[in-house]
Amino acid sequence: MVNVPYAVLHSLLSCLIPPANLLVIVAVCQLMRKQPGTSYVYILNLATADLLVGVMCITEALDNILDRDFNRSKSFCLLRIAMSMTPCIASILTLLLISLDRYLAVKLPLSYPTLLKKTPLVLSLVVLWMLSFLFGHLPLILPSLQRGNYTGYCGLLHVAKSEYLYAICFGVFAPSLLVLVCLHVSVGSIAYVQHTRLRCACAPAGPLPARLRHFKALRTVLIVLVAFSLSWGPYLVGGTVQAACSSCNLPAPLKDALFLLGQTNSLINPLIYALYSRDVRSHLAKLLRCRVKGQVKPLASNVPTVESWGRSRPEEPSP
Repeated sequence: MVNVPYAVLHSLLSCLIPPANLLVIVAVCQLMRKQPGTSYVYILNLATADLLVGVMCITEALDNILDRDFNRSKSFCLLRIAMSMTPCIASILTLLLISLDRYLAVKLPLSYPTLLKKTPLVLSLVVLWMLSFLFGHLPLILPSLQRGNYTGYCGLLHVAKSEYLYAICFGVFAPSLLVLVCLHVSVGSIAYVQHTRLRCACAPAGPLPARLRHFKALRTVLIVLVAFSLSWGPYLVGGTVQAACSSCNLPAPLKDALFLLGQTNSLINPLIYALYSRDVRSHLAKLLRCRVKGQVKPLASNVPTVESWGRSRPEEPSP
């Protein structure tokens, strides 16, 4: 029988995640036409991955409505797990690229504009989706990772062996989170040194240096990272515990709840952009035909801000 609260929440996510991320995609595309930037491309890629998660929520909601009739096929279950895991892996790898992009902007401000041109940018995205597809479809690629006694309940540990979860956790998520933390600590150290030098030099009040502006731009990335960890962390920890402990059997409703919590991250990300990225917030307000604090300011302005996402050159006008 269908878990009614789970089915209702899944249906709600399937109705909210795709429109929210589509709005972010449209807003970022408008920003890129007026002010091209590497960060905007990566944000667009992250919103696309979240949109795909929302599409998979739609299929899972339909499965709940049909009383899990689709789960009787092991092949269909494997394909559904693969299509669900691929955009989730792409999300964390995109966060890694965004943080690396901001790190290079802070660490190498003079050579940064020449580092990430079109070819390296496209190549990084191609490698990202290839890795996401490879790890997401690993049980389909390697039949040895599939469980032989499929019971008809479609879950990661019900259709795939523990080795697959180990590969996901310790081959993708754990290294990515470690690198992300190291990048943020390094950028924070650079920003602290810059702030100390400014105070010692008694610099007059004015626009912050380019490095500090890039550091402020990392605030949104850090919030997205924390939200991702809080959303998917419990599911990965619970799955790892069950995979490592043969006598530990988590109840199916708890597994469903943890996986549902992870999928809510694809709804949280566009909300974070709307709250903390001034550029995206302004364009979202225009798309929704509403006003922010009484008036939506135009994109082109000569007043620099510290909340701007894509700043590849210090002399570019801030939105």
